[in-house]
Amino acid sequence: MRYLFSLFFLLTGISFLFGSDLPTEEGCFPFVISYDGEENASSMKHLLSAPAGKDGFIRVENGRFVNSAGPIRFNATNLTGPANFPTHEEADKLARRLARFGFNCVRLHYFDSAYGTFMFPELPGILKDSPETQRLLDDAQRDKQDYLIAALKKQGIYVDMNLHVARFWDDRDGFSGRDARPWADKGLDNFEPRMIELQKEYAKKLLTHVNPYTGNPYTDEPAIAMIEINNENALMIGYRNGMIKRLPDSYRAEFQTQWNRWLVKKYGSTGVLKKSWLEEAVPFSREQIDEGKFTRPFKADQNKWILSKEKSKIDLSAHNGSLNIAVSEKSSELFPKIFRKINIKKDQIYTLSFKIRRSKETLNKELGLAVADSFGGWRSLGVFEKIAVGTDWTPYTFSFTALDDSQNAQLQITRFNNGKYELTDLSLQCGRPAPDPIEGSLETGTIPLVENKGKYSLDQKRDFLSFINDTEYEYWTGINLYLKNELKAKPVVSGTQLGYSSPFVQAALDYVDSHSYWCHPSPVSKDWKIRNVPAVSSMSTFSGLINQRVAGKPYTVSEYNHPFPNLYGAEGQPMLRAYGRLQGWDGVFEYTYNHNPNFEPDRNTYFFSIIARTDVLAHMPACAAIYLRGDVKEAKKTASCSIDKGSYEDLLAQGGPTSYSFSTAGGNPFLGLVHRVQVDLNGPKSLNVPSEANFNEKIIKSDTGELIWNREIPGAEYWLVDTPNTKVFSGFPKDRTIAFKDLSLKVGDTKLNWATISLVSRDASGFGNKGAANILLAATGYSGNRGMKIRSITSQAIKLDDWGSGPVVNEGIPAELILPSNPEKTKVFALDEKGNRKEEVPVAKAEKGRSSFKIGAKYRTVWYEIHISE
Repeated sequence: MRYLFSLFFLLTGISFLFGSDLPTEEGCFPFVISYDGEENASSMKHLLSAPAGKDGFIRVENGRFVNSAGPIRFNATNLTGPANFPTHEEADKLARRLARFGFNCVRLHYFDSAYGTFMFPELPGILKDSPETQRLLDDAQRDKQDYLIAALKKQGIYVDMNLHVARFWDDRDGFSGRDARPWADKGLDNFEPRMIELQKEYAKKLLTHVNPYTGNPYTDEPAIAMIEINNENALMIGYRNGMIKRLPDSYRAEFQTQWNRWLVKKYGSTGVLKKSWLEEAVPFSREQIDEGKFTRPFKADQNKWILSKEKSKIDLSAHNGSLNIAVSEKSSELFPKIFRKINIKKDQIYTLSFKIRRSKETLNKELGLAVADSFGGWRSLGVFEKIAVGTDWTPYTFSFTALDDSQNAQLQITRFNNGKYELTDLSLQCGRPAPDPIEGSLETGTIPLVENKGKYSLDQKRDFLSFINDTEYEYWTGINLYLKNELKAKPVVSGTQLGYSSPFVQAALDYVDSHSYWCHPSPVSKDWKIRNVPAVSSMSTFSGLINQRVAGKPYTVSEYNHPFPNLYGAEGQPMLRAYGRLQGWDGVFEYTYNHNPNFEPDRNTYFFSIIARTDVLAHMPACAAIYLRGDVKEAKKTASCSIDKGSYEDLLAQGGPTSYSFSTAGGNPFLGLVHRVQVDLNGPKSLNVPSEANFNEKIIKSDTGELIWNREIPGAEYWLVDTPNTKVFSGFPKDRTIAFKDLSLKVGDTKLNWATISLVSRDASGFGNKGAANILLAATGYSGNRGMKIRSITSQAIKLDDWGSGPVVNEGIPAELILPSNPEKTKVFALDEKGNRKEEVPVAKAEKGRSSFKIGAKYRTVWYEIHISE
């Protein structure tokens, strides 16, 4: 598993400040949710339809997943690496536990290669350990996976089968230059002919195999819901990250041959090509940055020049004809940023140029650069780049045609890290210099590749990006057709994730997928750190996922997590499922349930696994009700933007992001918290907003009224799900009484001044306002390994000096709840780790004959059962 941070966040280094004292485990109690699949108040197994596939294959109809029973949604998780190969006994227990939490789909991920991390050794995948080849599958591993799939199917759990994730070809099969190639051949295997053929060979071996425990080949197994061709892998993102320049000569030569072949089809001759690519010089005029030689004293006046530093320590000064930028302390993940105000007119040609260098000890060797508008939603106006900064002066020139008018435009230079930088000869003028001569010829096949960085005409860049998109299209649709036509595979198929590849390319397959994380550890190595802030303070990851959904295609998010040891992890999955349901998404996947051969750990052993995350798992029953049962309704209104392929490729050529989203089109990035949002790829370029919400207000509510983001107190935000059968509170109570439509909640002091509380009426019979009901209440706050040692890196970032031991310990959340039920017919029980009753909680009579009860640390649980009789 790898994660692509969106280019916007790389450029801006955006972050949300939150600071608090680090909590301790004092007063906490051990509580690891049982690995036995009990049928009691904690189980949502009744929502699953078993066996999986009994209603036929998953197919696409009117832009949604359906089977013969009608529309179907996937409330899902992942299994990673060694977790794909349990023993038969472990597989049965695993399947029962997942069903208990209401998971009806599992993505089988990263099993095509050995898997290990800096915290545990590599363990084998499905490939046979052979000194001669990587093309053989291991029978023993395959048997374990076969049985796992059969066990999942029996419980009503579908499977998402990943093909390529991490296999990295080497000399055993005739592939040289491994050290110089991208990791796992990402991007390279989109165009290298033999790699493509070997992907097909692997797919045939994997999918045409008959599972002895189900009697079906995977091509004809209705419990296989979907097949994913190549995880987080695309030529486009590889190119934009500089992959082509670093390729060994033989692979680069192959790519150049394909490029010249593409050009011959379009232009026929070198003369026609050069005539198309030639851009005449446009005389320069109207210098906007007249102080760009920095010969006079400099000050960021927060008007013309804006310094955004938050708690970073940074000094700006003009000296010896350059702007000197000295960063002595960066604030966690929030990088200092410098903005210079400029005016931009649509369709005007501009040239931005400068020289830059850094000191040897400076940490960041790469900066973000943009000409953009940050008012009413960030949008590129023609420059959107990452630039390498060396210790010698490096000149940069960017000529671009402005994408829109803006009186609030800014030249943005971002991601400054600890160290010193110098900037000089900064200029922004109307006009364009004469282009460099075009080398090579089509007749000899020597037209060179267009690098991601360099002085090229707009048509050169546009052609090369079109070539990349066409090459990708041929790859993805070619593999898809091979699966469907040659192997006769019946499951639906996706390519890779949005943000890596063009949405136009990915939308050519059955469905579209995406990934995102809140506070992903950085880096994923022994030197890691992680931001310890809550998503409820920003909602940025959810708005990002919402804004890129493609109209008319099923949409899934197959990886999402708030990784451990971020202490606010309980909020993530309810939020993902609530907004996924509001938006009508077809599948939401937590990443990951387990990555380890230990299927019953009593502590957290890695960032992403939730197998022992009591604070996350406790709320999964509510998640199943929200998303799988559909307790949250879909939005009433739809906001959309549209774009055609030509306009999209124009934006790419001018530095626009690989993704195209509602916010890229100029829409308010948070409108998706209110209405359904989608991107129509049939153009023409437009923006349609049914009724703009006022985002200056302190409370943002979905148009269904069921999802509420309260920002009345800065730094003490909270978020609610308020439906007839599911309630969720997540955030900072701040001594407030939270009034839901038919119950109220008041949370006391907690270690984080924060908590997540969920209530789910298991049979959808309300909360005592409709008669009998059985309700699961989950209340979590601080949760972690016993004895783990948290160290503060900055006001926002932490790491663990010691991961601690088992069992997981949790705080008991003090809270008072008032329900509409008759107190004489209401009983409340504290539950044990298996979800069985262990102690009764007193119920009192409240105003208007309602029921009142208090929970807290003395019950040493995160789960309670509320039983209301007729």
